[in-house]
Amino acid sequence: MLRLFRDTLHIGLYADRVVLVREPGVLGGRGREQHSGQVLPNALAGAATLDALQQLLQEPRWRGADARVQLSNALVYYAVVPASAHLMGAGDEVALAYLKFRQMQGAGSAACDVRLGNLLSGRDQIAAAMESGFVQRLRHILQEADVRLSSLEPFLMQAFNRVRRQLVGADFWFALAEPGLLVLARCQGGNWVSLAANALNGPLARELPVQLQEARLMSTALSDARRVYLYAPGMDSAGCELGPDLELVRVADSKKSNPITSVQADGLALEH
Repeated sequence: MLRLFRDTLHIGLYADRVVLVREPGVLGGRGREQHSGQVLPNALAGAATLDALQQLLQEPRWRGADARVQLSNALVYYAVVPASAHLMGAGDEVALAYLKFRQMQGAGSAACDVRLGNLLSGRDQIAAAMESGFVQRLRHILQEADVRLSSLEPFLMQAFNRVRRQLVGADFWFALAEPGLLVLARCQGGNWVSLAANALNGPLARELPVQLQEARLMSTALSDARRVYLYAPGMDSAGCELGPDLELVRVADSKKSNPITSVQADGLALEH
């Protein structure tokens, strides 16, 4: 069956929940379906999330679709990979990203699947790494459920692409909030120069100013940026005050609303 006519299954994978949204294809005869279930706490968050997904996909209503998977930032490693005149091609850039993650995680780190945000751009760029075992098992689970993987995107990269046309200038902070985690990335002159991801243990209005101040102190940028773009789909950002020297700009999806972030958890605990 042509992909145009197949249903799309949007899958959101988080450390604490799994979100499924099935949207009918062009000739789909069934309506939109959605489900959100909590994942029981586990020391191996990625494994627990995949256990929950595997259990959910045993239900016939999710089978026979093309899957677009959004991966929470809590399940991804990020790093800023510097530009280098010594890189001769895409293979060299990917190899440098692997080296960067190996330095961060140590010699005994697990093999990883690396994605670069702006390959062959000649600029510093953000790289994302997912454990290879996690990706391989995800593919196996989907295949078992007759679900075809069409895309796998870390949340940071997906979010930035959704709102990038709203980001004016080349010198700013990009703040991405999801339940339990806040990512702060610094862009200077069109280059990504720093990135920090930390737990969000309280209201966004309280945590954002504190974490932003810390990120500004730790950033390697040569100058400060006044504008802070905040993308926090489904979260309450009311009352955020950053002080007189910073301008907070809230951005929202410029494309069709993200079906994953619009679904609220229904409180169902998934046993595994």
